[in-house]
Amino acid sequence: MGTATRSRRRRLPARFFAQSAAHSPKPRYTKIVATIGPASEDLLGELIDAGLAVARLNFSHGTADEHRRRMAKIRAASADRMTPIAVLADLPGPKMRTGMFPTGSIDLAPGDIVQLKPGQEVAEPGEVYIGVDDLLENVHPGHRVSLADGQVLLVALSKNSDSITAEVVRGGPVGNRKGVHLPDSDVNYDLPTDEDRELIQLARELDVDMLGVSFVGHASELEEIRGLAPGIQLVSKIERQTALRNLDEILDATDGVMVARGDLGVELDLERLPLVQKEILERSVRAGVYSITATEMLESMIEAGRPTRAEVTDVANAVLDGTDAVMLSAETAVGKHPVAAVSTMARIAQVAEGSKIYQRRPKLTAGPERGFFSRATAMAAVHVANEVGVDRIVCFSETGNTVRLLSRFRPSAEIVALSPRPDTVRKVSVLAHVRGLLFRREASLELMIDTAVDLLQSRGIVSTGDRVVFVAGVPVGFARSTNVLKLHRIGEDARFG
Repeated sequence: MGTATRSRRRRLPARFFAQSAAHSPKPRYTKIVATIGPASEDLLGELIDAGLAVARLNFSHGTADEHRRRMAKIRAASADRMTPIAVLADLPGPKMRTGMFPTGSIDLAPGDIVQLKPGQEVAEPGEVYIGVDDLLENVHPGHRVSLADGQVLLVALSKNSDSITAEVVRGGPVGNRKGVHLPDSDVNYDLPTDEDRELIQLARELDVDMLGVSFVGHASELEEIRGLAPGIQLVSKIERQTALRNLDEILDATDGVMVARGDLGVELDLERLPLVQKEILERSVRAGVYSITATEMLESMIEAGRPTRAEVTDVANAVLDGTDAVMLSAETAVGKHPVAAVSTMARIAQVAEGSKIYQRRPKLTAGPERGFFSRATAMAAVHVANEVGVDRIVCFSETGNTVRLLSRFRPSAEIVALSPRPDTVRKVSVLAHVRGLLFRREASLELMIDTAVDLLQSRGIVSTGDRVVFVAGVPVGFARSTNVLKLHRIGEDARFG
């Protein structure tokens, strides 16, 4: 090894070169998103040890000061465990709700005829107010109207000058300010809402990595939010029929998607939900967009210390469908067993990844695009890794763009993303098959490879004799310059000449 390399090594701390007696166990590829709340904010170190990769702050609940406190705890635990943790702030978005009733609720029976009116006033007998300004313009005969978050279903029969006549198909109680869904109607949402705009400023103050955008229907809504939140990745929550109809344009405009099965399951016939989930996950891979599968994944663990068999199957199927991440909501925010919920989800994912079925999950393939060095290099790296049977693809990255491409190709190897930018290391934490590590930039590619080998050995990620694929760009330090692939054996000289 050259003089420059030997001189560099004497300046590094001894612990940097500490050797591991054995390889670390087989990595888990699917990432875990957990909502941080009263039950979990003081257990963050244990959650990270159990498998947490992305911490979610649900802006629909809690005060700004509570979110500030939780963010400080997340960053402190991340630093203490030397593990990058991304933070996803979930915006509440617009929520259609019923108006008021004189006694606080109304009981609707199948066959009842009611008048639906726009607004949020107190209803007279036989009326239901719905807080949608363009209700009369966009709800037409035959359209479904879901009340109380799907518990009650009506079908529009006819339109009047100031109301819509509807018949109750599935009855039940409807209370004040209950959720409304109009799955067949392309109503106009105010997105982002005034509340969203205020919370986006809080997200910027907290330096979050991702924004969950609720009730997205059109790409134009994302463009406006991106202008309000520069540098923050957008995760579009797919929970409307409108979003499904416009999924291609949303995928073109977003960084990630969330299969938000709660509201989506209200807008869809429930029996369609599993197939729609598979479709969204597959299309997100093809579009180069990461995915999070959410809602009621281990719901019983809010109370119980063990999930149901159906929940275990649900998590495993999401992994086999190709999701990048699976998410816990109330299970970790307010549940009795937050650490157990994360560790349970981690075990389910790892077992699913060990199956032959996992090898058939959706993955990006060679497309019609030409002339993009980064795409061609990423595709070649995955092909070489699969052919040679290496365990690690090591990617030097400034922005994470090439790392996202590598993840979409779904290699059999783990992708180790090395970046000098803390925000990049955090943001790749949500990507399947990716482990992000903070890494200083060196003056040459040879020095970067030497230093990377030292780091990987010190972490027990590789050992002498292992073969890895390095993906990099020259000149060093420039974004969007990925153009080098090197198949390297640990312990050999990294010089190219």
